[in-house]
Amino acid sequence: MHLVQIFLSTVSAEFRSYRDTLSHYLTRPNVSVAVQEDFIATGTETLDMLDGYIRQCDAVIHLVGDMTGAPAQTPSLTVIRYRYPDLGEKLPPLAPFLVPGASALSYTQWEAWLALYHRKPLIIAVPEESTPRDARYELIPEQRAAQQAHLQRLAEVERYPIHFAGVERLAVDVFRSKLFDLFVAAGVAKRVAHLPYPSLGDLFKGRGERLKALHASLVNAPAKGAAAVVGKALHGLGGVGKTRLAVEYAWHHADDYTALLFVGADSPEALQRNLAGLCSRAILELPEYQITEVPVQCAAVMRWLQRNPGWLLILDNVDSEAAAQAAEGLLPQLPGGHVLITSRLSNWSGSVEALPLDVLDTPAAVDFLLARTDAKRRKQADDAEQARILAVELAGLALALEQASAYIAQRRLSMTGYLAEWRGQRDKVLSWYNERLMQYPKSLAVTWQTSVDQLGEAGQRLLQRLAWLAPDPIPESLLDVAVPGATTDDDADAALAELESYSLVVRAADAPVFTIHRLVQTVAQRGADGAALTEALGWISGAFVADPTDVRSWPVLTPLLSHVRAIAAYADEAGIADPTALLMNQTGLLLHGMGLYTQAEPLWARALEIREKSLGPEHPHVAMSLNNLAMLYYAQGAYAKAEPLFARALAIREKSLGPEHPDVAVSLNNLAMRYYAQGAYAKAEPLYARARAIWEKALGPEHPHVAMSLNNLAMLYYAQGAYAKAEPLFAGALAIREKALGPEHPDVAMSLNNLALLYCAQRAYAKAEPLFARALAIWEKALGPEHPDVAKSLNNLALLYYAQGAYVKAEPLYARALAIWEKALGPEHPDVAMSLNNLALLYHAQGAYAKAEPLYARALAIWEKALGSEHPDVAKGLNNLAMLYHAQGASAKAEPLYARALAIREKMRGPEHLNTHAARKAINSLGSQTVAQVQGSSIAADTHNGVTLTRNSPCPCGSGKRYRQCHGALT
Repeated sequence: MHLVQIFLSTVSAEFRSYRDTLSHYLTRPNVSVAVQEDFIATGTETLDMLDGYIRQCDAVIHLVGDMTGAPAQTPSLTVIRYRYPDLGEKLPPLAPFLVPGASALSYTQWEAWLALYHRKPLIIAVPEESTPRDARYELIPEQRAAQQAHLQRLAEVERYPIHFAGVERLAVDVFRSKLFDLFVAAGVAKRVAHLPYPSLGDLFKGRGERLKALHASLVNAPAKGAAAVVGKALHGLGGVGKTRLAVEYAWHHADDYTALLFVGADSPEALQRNLAGLCSRAILELPEYQITEVPVQCAAVMRWLQRNPGWLLILDNVDSEAAAQAAEGLLPQLPGGHVLITSRLSNWSGSVEALPLDVLDTPAAVDFLLARTDAKRRKQADDAEQARILAVELAGLALALEQASAYIAQRRLSMTGYLAEWRGQRDKVLSWYNERLMQYPKSLAVTWQTSVDQLGEAGQRLLQRLAWLAPDPIPESLLDVAVPGATTDDDADAALAELESYSLVVRAADAPVFTIHRLVQTVAQRGADGAALTEALGWISGAFVADPTDVRSWPVLTPLLSHVRAIAAYADEAGIADPTALLMNQTGLLLHGMGLYTQAEPLWARALEIREKSLGPEHPHVAMSLNNLAMLYYAQGAYAKAEPLFARALAIREKSLGPEHPDVAVSLNNLAMRYYAQGAYAKAEPLYARARAIWEKALGPEHPHVAMSLNNLAMLYYAQGAYAKAEPLFAGALAIREKALGPEHPDVAMSLNNLALLYCAQRAYAKAEPLFARALAIWEKALGPEHPDVAKSLNNLALLYYAQGAYVKAEPLYARALAIWEKALGPEHPDVAMSLNNLALLYHAQGAYAKAEPLYARALAIWEKALGSEHPDVAKGLNNLAMLYHAQGASAKAEPLYARALAIREKMRGPEHLNTHAARKAINSLGSQTVAQVQGSSIAADTHNGVTLTRNSPCPCGSGKRYRQCHGALT
């Protein structure tokens, strides 16, 4: 150990108090601190004496403010120039000041240049704009400019300053500079690293940006009050990785601190005890380590912290209000360092900045699982995918990931094996714990129980209800819903605030929602009884009461959707029939209305099973489930599966409710829809008519159900070309819906769409286009851009443009409609076939046969598979593909397709139907041109309602003329 000599260089009029305080911090055994005043003699020898000291000292600390101090005298400069003739060569920025007669630098400025010449460590410090100065400070513009020029010259030789806002912050930054390395090398100080765990190294995943942000937050934070201590609280859910992040931060930035200290602080007593423990010979090695009194040792540690700035102190697990109060009470006594608190508490005073820590994202969690278990797991080809599934199940919680990895490694499991144990023996896996392998003081279950135990009764009751919901955002409005059967009048908002304060829930900053981690829910469920689930089920049922078939209810119901599905699944598993089946039914209605058919199906199928078992096969609620499931199959194009369910629902309702009940009308209407889809119009019409009569009698002539009946009957007439009968029904349905539902309702869009289709069939395109456009706007706004009804609207608007020959406008609409239907309905749905067919027609009309043919072929294959080989739509598909071959001159390929289409149409609609007549003409005169047709709501200029017309076909308008005579030459 040798004497370390430090020179403090500054203008005392500006920074004497800073210099004296810094000198106080630096002075210790074997450290000597000198200042300029120590070398003022006769005046002419001062620079010479300064040079002598700087030449043999160990470091110079140079404070540069606005004042220059006294200029160096000429005799002194003469001595320096003579002594160091290479001064200007080694330090070029000084050269202009070495010429006789040049302007002089001040003594203080020369101190920095002499340090550089003698290759001494030079620490330059510059005040912030708001840094207070001493009483003798005087702002002289010329001197400020000279100091700025001085700093610029130092920058030319790559010497840059640290900035300080106050004397304590200055001391911290000086101690964290190269000066501390000098102390360590001289043996007058040592670097202390007292941390509970080594760094994870490459296993520390997904927190790189968080480390950078934490460092910037600590280093750049302004000191609170007069002290320079910076306090930050890393807060978050137990097990989220707060301690690990704090420890990794310490290891990553060890060179930035004079000491890395870790103190467990889960209670005031633990804080005092563990602070005192820092006296140990293995840590700070203070003389008081031999004294057994905790207060004496604690006071010694506090003195050390106050005298040795630049440390990092981690106060870990400050998870109770008492512990937080003790930790915050410590901060004002700790100038000169960084205090990093880890806590589950989210609320802190203004002296501590709260920094939330969230779970790891899925890619980082997967990387950790694979890397942590790489050496010992039983590897399989699908490890990466199984790790992804596990990462999602554990929801990125750091402790859960570490516990799983240690468990896998210890037992030599595969990822698949662990998942099986996790799902089948969750209590066992949650409780497993090995402190040495995991480097964590508690198991996952115990970690959270400590938080739960601190909750009041209202907080614990709310947590047990939330345990059965989905791990998705929960609307705070749910707290306003009464809990059926509750025996206490809890303040739900206060209970939520308590859960948030312990990081058991996280509230969003930009919306009135909160989330709860799925593993917190799992642990909470372990401590709950059956009554808690029943209570939660009733609570959610009370919230999910709006009509799911009405789009105006969706803003209320949609945020609850995932939670209703989650709790219904738990209740079903527990054997609770009521209101589980009703919740499943209502949820299915919402999903069906949103076009999410595949998600609705299992809910409705299960609701039917529950109701049949609990209520018997003839109950009206069973009929409701049958009807809904049949409607789903109908929407999916699975007509054969839908029909027997419609029929059974009708039979149950007629028997249990009587023939005039509105629900009977629902079944009549739906069964009629099935026949309509088959083209069996004669069977559908009396059912539609009977449904309409029942609804008008029971509900009144202006009820939306009556509008639905009018619309469906009109569609049937439209499909048969009876436009005069269809139009007043379409118009009547539109009027009722606008009046009853408002102009922006999706059902209004349906009526607008259908009326537009009628106008298109009559070639009244100018009347049709604004209706199509308005329908599209309503559907997109109400249902979202990916809903099947939006695809229907896009398709129909494209058909209108196609009919007018505006192919460029039609093509992107067709393409978008096809994409929506494929995504929403799957690639094998009849509506997808319709969309493929229409896009093929467009390419066909443009002569792009190579693009059209595979679309025609795929549409035909879908129709045959979904509808059967005898369906009218199959005839259309055959006909259109035949037209394509005919247009290419491949009559031999076209003829058998035309013949098969004719056979289907004769069988389905009779030999005199317009479609049959057109098909026969096509076969008899393969040399004549045929006109493209469009499935369903087709409106091409030379088509009529899906019918292929030849030049000599009778016109469907009823004029008695040939089609060519009414509409001109075909193209």
